[in-house]
Amino acid sequence: MFEMRDLRLVLAISEHGTMVRAARVLRVAQPALTRQLASLESRLRGPLFERTPRGMLPTDLGRTVIAEATVILDRLKQLDSRAAEVRGDQVRDLTIVAGAFMAETLAMVAASRMLALYPRVRVRLNAANWAEVPAALHAREATLGLFDLRSLGEDPAFEVERLRPHPGVFVVRQGHPLLTLDGIGLPDIMAYPMVFIGRVPTEVHAPLAAARAVARQAGWMHPAFPALVHESPTAMLRAAIHSDAIAGTTLSVAAPWLRCGEVAAIRWREPWMSVLPGIVRLRNAPMPEAETAFLDLLRAADREAADEAEAWCAAQGLSAACA
Repeated sequence: MFEMRDLRLVLAISEHGTMVRAARVLRVAQPALTRQLASLESRLRGPLFERTPRGMLPTDLGRTVIAEATVILDRLKQLDSRAAEVRGDQVRDLTIVAGAFMAETLAMVAASRMLALYPRVRVRLNAANWAEVPAALHAREATLGLFDLRSLGEDPAFEVERLRPHPGVFVVRQGHPLLTLDGIGLPDIMAYPMVFIGRVPTEVHAPLAAARAVARQAGWMHPAFPALVHESPTAMLRAAIHSDAIAGTTLSVAAPWLRCGEVAAIRWREPWMSVLPGIVRLRNAPMPEAETAFLDLLRAADREAADEAEAWCAAQGLSAACA
């Protein structure tokens, strides 16, 4: 007979690939986990995993147990959640994983508005590199993911909802030399240190690389690119305030700083600078009331951000086009 800890053990090994990582996630010693697996395999009269150089790979028996364990634990989680809602005496978690730009703008606005509407829901908003979001969803570490869809590719496991594009801008401190230049081009911008997140889509990296080649030939290219790497767009703006660095960000992030005059946007932009955000979740996963409410709040925040960006671009004589 299976016990719940058996199911969690099998799923942990399957999801994390090694006994070491599974033991760390389950918060048990590796020797104890090895003994538990051996005991389970003895009861089932067959191996659940094959040890290979690539890690622990499930056998046919293991895949059968994994499939059923996933369904059983998901149903128990739903039952716990529904029971808590009926009792009204427990707090449940809503976990969101978002790429940096979304985590500090739309997701934060929606999460903040959830506080008054659902006092018994604890929103966990985790900021991550774009590339980490799909992995977190596959591992069921989060219910919803928000990130630039150019990084997703084809994955039949996901349902995807596109949000409005977010115009990108280059932001600098007040008094920066570039603010006085007419007819500025991207190679001129490459003469200064750039502040960027660690990983950007190819659609963004390619034109930057081309502009650096032009700047290199002209002899005014800044040597390091990016000169400063940070996963928080807000932190990138702080770096720009205290140096001649140029921060690549979105209007959604920069708007409060631009309104109060702490930074200024260079009067140059192209559609490829934009972020193309979307909501991603596992296909056919249940959608409890709190998740539905969060998505409604997120869509409202998206409309507000898009309207504000369009108005700002019009006032600056810049195109708000993102494609």
